[in-house]
Amino acid sequence: MIGRYAKLNVYQEIFKSSDFYRVAGGAFLIPVALLIGLMSNTAVIASLSLKELVLIVSVLVNGFPIIMEAVKGVMAKEVNVDELVSIAIIACMLTGNYLEAAVVSAIMVAGALIEEAVSDSARQAIESLVEMTPDTATLLRNGREETVKVETIRKGDMLVVRSGEIIAVDGVIREGATSVDEASITGESIPVNRLEGDDVYAGTTCVDGFIKVEAVRVGEDSTFGKIVQMIQAAEESKTESARIVDEYAKWFTPVILASALLALLFTGDVTRAITVLIVGCPCSFLLAGPVTTVAAISRAATEGVLVKGGGYLENMAKASSLYFDKTGTLTRGEPGVVEILPEGGRSAEDLISMAAAVETGSAHPLATAILRKAGEMSSSIPEAREIVSETGRGVSGMVGEKRVEVVSSDAYGQKGLTTVEVRVDGDVWGCLCMEDEARPMATKAIRDLGAKGINDIRILSGDREPAVKRLADEVGISRWHAGCKPDEKLDLIDTCVGSGLIFVGDGVNDAPALKAADTGIAMGLRGSDVALETADIVLMNDGLEKLPFLVDLSRKMSRTIKINIALSFIINLIAVVLGFAGVLTPILGAITHNIGSILVVALAASLRYSKG
Repeated sequence: MIGRYAKLNVYQEIFKSSDFYRVAGGAFLIPVALLIGLMSNTAVIASLSLKELVLIVSVLVNGFPIIMEAVKGVMAKEVNVDELVSIAIIACMLTGNYLEAAVVSAIMVAGALIEEAVSDSARQAIESLVEMTPDTATLLRNGREETVKVETIRKGDMLVVRSGEIIAVDGVIREGATSVDEASITGESIPVNRLEGDDVYAGTTCVDGFIKVEAVRVGEDSTFGKIVQMIQAAEESKTESARIVDEYAKWFTPVILASALLALLFTGDVTRAITVLIVGCPCSFLLAGPVTTVAAISRAATEGVLVKGGGYLENMAKASSLYFDKTGTLTRGEPGVVEILPEGGRSAEDLISMAAAVETGSAHPLATAILRKAGEMSSSIPEAREIVSETGRGVSGMVGEKRVEVVSSDAYGQKGLTTVEVRVDGDVWGCLCMEDEARPMATKAIRDLGAKGINDIRILSGDREPAVKRLADEVGISRWHAGCKPDEKLDLIDTCVGSGLIFVGDGVNDAPALKAADTGIAMGLRGSDVALETADIVLMNDGLEKLPFLVDLSRKMSRTIKINIALSFIINLIAVVLGFAGVLTPILGAITHNIGSILVVALAASLRYSKG
């Protein structure tokens, strides 16, 4: 916490920095001074021995920056814990304790460097994100390729991306095909295939192939740019625990100053007063919240989960209620054929082939589901002609000499299924039943959440009751609300707000509910722009299996903050008492102080290794 090393958003390799060499150089002067002191006939300049002069230089190198930070704090009328150590250093100098002043200065700044180095391990995921954007890209202009700075790329520009290169913008593939490593966006380690017309994102890697990408969003407007901004902003956010610590920290300086004065008055020993000032500096207390929060947010980022602030994780830690939207959240957001019911002795393959023939070329979601199912069954699709689509009824056409109709039916509506009837020359060949299928990991996620004490799990949906009930039974949710209008969703959420209520939606039509809940979690792949703007937490790969992980992480974060606060308070209290009693010297006090701070930071950084 001493001086500028207190900044949590400084990204640098500490042990390669000029600060490290300055601190090491100042510390090296201490043994040099002691060696000079052992030599006979030491030179004396203006009543100071050469040994003392070297020690003073050491204090100037390492102690002066601490004192300057304290002065800046006083000038800005801000409480700065550097004031306590600064007073201690100055007191040592005035009383002629140059060795103590030099050693304390060196230990304090060295400890701050170590704290920063340990804290950096909590930010590794964030640093890797910042470094992941390329500086240049290959642009296609007038049929020629040229390398340009990424910041000069504009919407509509055409980029060329080859195997092994990082995609510099959000865009659409206009030519070519590739596999893309999207781990930086979704946390998914397995590359996904991307074809002409598919979206690709900045910060992802072209694993193989060759593609031409039309830029849609660039720079800070890209999904990746927004992710980096979100995480960096989250570092500055404060949890409720951190805000409480900040309030109490305002009292630390006057209390410790008073304790040091009492030590001087009762014992008459200025060394004890100096020790109290050193050990009373509440660095570890102030670090307890911020470093833990950064570690938790960083850990979530490695799993493709973006958290806008530690406060939202803190809310999750006390949650026992979690409400889901249905379509696009618990389900894929697109229908799939779940039952094929042929009649008259006909086969399922014949039924799906006839239906797919007249649905070819249609962009309707039900047509897409039928064609996808035909592809999965490897059914041959005959050519159709004279295709006519009737809104609200269905589609018809000629397949060979047969007239084929695919029309809406409510035969299985009571089961929550969307059904179409397939007729050939007026005869009913059978029915195709479709539904918006549950996400593969939904059932397991809900079971795991229940095991973690999230006992009030519900579906809030505007869909029909049979469809909602069918899904609820499938994924294992006993409480559900169908036919909910937006205001009705909000009324249900408002009854539980304040208890840590979590709402999970797709970030498009659930914006009011996401905002109203204590913690709003959005699915990132569907309407990611809205999700990134509205939600408190975003699942970039739409993975519901990350919800139990988030609950665990939030509880670990809150628990670690509480442990660190208690640990810091106990260490400071014991150290102040021992300093008052004369058991600790200023040098031992500085060592004790830094051990406490490093221990707190190390406990916080351990969150980086929480299981996903």
